[in-house]
Amino acid sequence: MNTVRLFSERTLSARPGATVRRLSLRAKVFILFAGGSLLMLVPALLLISDAVERGVYARATDQLGDAVGELRQDWAFRDENLAQSAATLTVDPRVADAWHARNPAVLQRRLRENLQKLTVLAIDSTGHRRLGPSLDEGTLRELSGPGAAEGTWIVLARGERGPVPLRMAASPVTRITPPDTLLASDTVWLGTVAVGSQLSAAGLRKDLQSTGTEVALLVGDSLLGMTLPDTSLMAEVRALKLRELRASVKAGPQRVLLGGLPYLTTIADLPTRGLTASVVLFRPVTDELGIARAISRSLWGIGVAALLLALLLAALVSRIVARPTQALAEASARLARGDYAAPLPRASDDEIGQLAQAFGDMREAIFAREQRLRSAQAEMIHREKLAAMGRLVAQLSHEINNPIYNIQNCLEALERRGDPRDPNREFLTLAQEELLRMAGLTRRLLDQSRPLSDAVAPTDLNALVRRVLTLAGAEMEGRGIEVETALDPTLPRVTVHPEAIQQVLANLVYNAGDAMPGGGKLRVVTRVVDDAVEVIVEDTGTGIAEHDLPHIFEAFYTTKPGIAGIGLGLFVSEGIVRGHRGRLSVESVVGRGSGFTVRLPLETLDETLAETTPELAGAAGD
Repeated sequence: MNTVRLFSERTLSARPGATVRRLSLRAKVFILFAGGSLLMLVPALLLISDAVERGVYARATDQLGDAVGELRQDWAFRDENLAQSAATLTVDPRVADAWHARNPAVLQRRLRENLQKLTVLAIDSTGHRRLGPSLDEGTLRELSGPGAAEGTWIVLARGERGPVPLRMAASPVTRITPPDTLLASDTVWLGTVAVGSQLSAAGLRKDLQSTGTEVALLVGDSLLGMTLPDTSLMAEVRALKLRELRASVKAGPQRVLLGGLPYLTTIADLPTRGLTASVVLFRPVTDELGIARAISRSLWGIGVAALLLALLLAALVSRIVARPTQALAEASARLARGDYAAPLPRASDDEIGQLAQAFGDMREAIFAREQRLRSAQAEMIHREKLAAMGRLVAQLSHEINNPIYNIQNCLEALERRGDPRDPNREFLTLAQEELLRMAGLTRRLLDQSRPLSDAVAPTDLNALVRRVLTLAGAEMEGRGIEVETALDPTLPRVTVHPEAIQQVLANLVYNAGDAMPGGGKLRVVTRVVDDAVEVIVEDTGTGIAEHDLPHIFEAFYTTKPGIAGIGLGLFVSEGIVRGHRGRLSVESVVGRGSGFTVRLPLETLDETLAETTPELAGAAGD
């Protein structure tokens, strides 16, 4: 008994399943160990890397703040110099005398004697420019006002290449009139003199070279210049949300990417009058971040080297055993739910690869068999519906036609025997017209229920399209419909029922015509898409409402008013296309038109059936 038990235990332990279970357990333990090591090491490395990067941005933030302070200090210093220069000009009595004498030449010489490098603007008390760059009238009026001497003005002068921003300080020009016998001397205000220079991003950056900060100049809402090395970055700077940037100044500089490179940026509004001026400062951090990331990479390399062997072993075990097995289990579960698209392990020559290959072949066979079964079942149900409907329609049409003809004969007899002057003959005529409509309706029902030939043949769909359009040409022309075709000359033949497909195309063309009662455009396209051919019938008609789209292929469902349609054309057409293993689909927008697509696979039906009726192939191609 003990011998048998020992033999059984050895046999069980030698089974492949027991070995696999032991290997899987060791793999799990190893993975847990490696995962624990990673959980201790990775957070530490992440914290160190984050601290290094934060240090880089903190240093750059301090330097950017210093740059803003230097910029504003330099701005105030230059404001003071410009104001002094303007005041120096206006206190010169020779300037006031030349101004009062209306001598532009002398005035220009006096104003430019000591200001060769500065721009000088002279405006009289009426707001007219006497000397200097050309400005708009509104700016001239503001500068000529009594309070123009306060602060720095930013104005736009007209230049040959567009507006030129000028930074100017203004000072009033006055002249003291000599006293007379009656009145004391008085001070007369003659106008304003403004002194300034062209404002540019390069000029603002001169004092910031030690910090490596680049600037962009904004005047109003316009970007007028920048010192970034790549001029193609102008569009990216314009795309910055400057309003949000101004709002976030209190929270500190913001991080942005320009040309794929990181920058720290902030915006400083300059104290000016006239147009508002702002400077956007860009502090590049590429070099510092490169050093920080190099340090981080070194730390990560040390940590990864310590665990490389463990992680590599875990990855190999997971790839060789765990992942393929898990993928097969997931594919099996999804196959049981009817999902045939679950991914399978990669092909290999080992046992798991052979199992995956066998499972894939089995799944494809099951899928193909189920598709054939569903297609056959759907086709059978559809044929049964058509057959039952055809019998019912034919019987009802026959039963209805007999009373219709009898009533029509009676009405004709009454018309012959009645008095032509009887005013009630109008109702007799209306009754005859309604009977004719009923007869037409029953005739259309019989046409829809008439069975088609079972013969198939290799058919040229382009020829079928041309034939249908030829038959419908007169009606389309009478309705004012323009017909356009785009037929692929390389379209291959497909094996179909020619009469059935012609009926489908005719239904779609006439339906398109009905959708354009006031005229429009009908376009028919043929093309090859993957392993199928498509015929597209598009119109510019009224379109189909969204709530009608799911029902248009149902029997006796129609969107046409009155009895203009009986709702069988699209139902029968969809069944014919589906019987060819194809698909009939529709896209429509109300008010813009509809497009019906007939998609037929290149191998629709067995071509051997076509050999028995070769004459149909030639007839369909006419």
